[in-house]
Amino acid sequence: MPMGFPHFIARRILADPERQDRLSRPIVLIAVLGIIIGMAVMIVTVGITSGFQREIKSKVVGAGSHIQVVSIGQNDPKETPRVAIDPELEAQLMAIPGVKHVQVQATKPGIIETPEEIEGVVVKGVGTDFDWGFWRQHLVEGDVIDGADSASTPGVLLSRYLAKRLAIGVGDTITIYLVKGREEIRPRKFAVKGLYETGLEKIDHQLVFIGLRVMQRFAQWGLRAEIMVTDTVIGRASMLRVEGMAFGGDRLYNYAWPMSTLKGKGPHFIDPRLLSLSQGKVTLVVSDESGTLPDTAWVRIIPREPRHIIDSWGEYIHFTGIDVERGGTGGTYGRYAGGYEVTIDDLDRLAEVDDAVYRALPQGLRTSNVRERFGEIFAWLNLLDTNVVVVIVLMVIVAIINMTSALLIIILERTTMIGVLKALGTANGTIRRIFLIDAAYILGFGIVLGDLLGIGLCLLQQRFGLVRLPIESYYVDQVPVHIDPLAVLALNAGTLAVCVAALVLPSMLVSRIAPARAIRFD
Repeated sequence: MPMGFPHFIARRILADPERQDRLSRPIVLIAVLGIIIGMAVMIVTVGITSGFQREIKSKVVGAGSHIQVVSIGQNDPKETPRVAIDPELEAQLMAIPGVKHVQVQATKPGIIETPEEIEGVVVKGVGTDFDWGFWRQHLVEGDVIDGADSASTPGVLLSRYLAKRLAIGVGDTITIYLVKGREEIRPRKFAVKGLYETGLEKIDHQLVFIGLRVMQRFAQWGLRAEIMVTDTVIGRASMLRVEGMAFGGDRLYNYAWPMSTLKGKGPHFIDPRLLSLSQGKVTLVVSDESGTLPDTAWVRIIPREPRHIIDSWGEYIHFTGIDVERGGTGGTYGRYAGGYEVTIDDLDRLAEVDDAVYRALPQGLRTSNVRERFGEIFAWLNLLDTNVVVVIVLMVIVAIINMTSALLIIILERTTMIGVLKALGTANGTIRRIFLIDAAYILGFGIVLGDLLGIGLCLLQQRFGLVRLPIESYYVDQVPVHIDPLAVLALNAGTLAVCVAALVLPSMLVSRIAPARAIRFD
């Protein structure tokens, strides 16, 4: 029998002009309408779920990067212990396949104070290498801060939620108390440069940004050496008094005076005649017991109007005053941060890249990825996948029930035709294939119209944002929609295949129809 015979008969059944008066017409229309609605519901469900997942994931990643490299001793997520900034480590991390960007950062607990309100926050210090792309997208007023800002009143970026709560705006000056340990709290004035809104409560309710330089100086992770120099008179001789000063670190300082016999902090008294041996230069190197990077300071002392005197008191130098020239490395604060943030190019490779980053780290550092930091949000997003599966299964079941009813009605209406075909020698399998093809045509028609309806609704939401949401509850202010052509094609193919497969059983009714009785059926 020709391959096109079942298709030919199936098309003739669908195009039968007498079908307008048959009982199957309204049944088939109801079945098609059910398929259209079910298909549209599936497309909208998948589009909304995909949109939610993409939007929320982009927010949690943008708010804190994919991977954070922190000290292994960190036990408070709001405070990062010091980590030495290592350009070689940054280069190694950037060389890992999948790594897109590496930047330094640091966080400390803080308190914002205004004349009327007070609020606890997490203060994040960022440098010049910080990627502001995500935060610029979520700016609602003003601009981002300069990571290298060292002005007397540096800038701060905070959320619109905090701005409303504290009754402040862009351009206002606020006081932020940075907390170090349990006893040391230091206030600093900041100027509000901008306001952001991400919709993530964990971020908007507590995170504020300042320049990393300000954070480094406050935290005093590094050391700073200074030399205090004064002139004095002992007997009739002018003498120099020098004393070592140190700041930062663990405060258990070691003082070294290279090229001299001086030891310890001092004060030390120096005979001006000895300055000629070192060209008037005195150097101090400060270290501490915890291994903080040492700092070096030096002074060059130039006596004013020095006079070499020899009298009954002996030989000595007398001068009217001193000029002091200062220099040094300027402190090692800038060589420490709270850790690194690593951005990757594919969230699906997070576990793989996280493992590679961890293996590249020196002893004393560990990683923390975004799924660990925002576990509750990712668990919620995974539940959305379960909801999608439930909706798709229900819609497919409804489509199968509708098409089963329609197919049975069509078979019963065509009983005489079935009897004639059997009398002519047509096999049961061929006749069943005729009705399955008929059902596939009806399903295909409904699926195409359902696609148009579902995609149309998604495009309307994308363009106009008709359905709004409370951002405090859903992290977005409108229903996000993402249309994936591959997902739509998979839905179409899957629905068609499952429904046609499910109709094989009711199509077996054809084999129970006897030709003799069927021909007399009319």
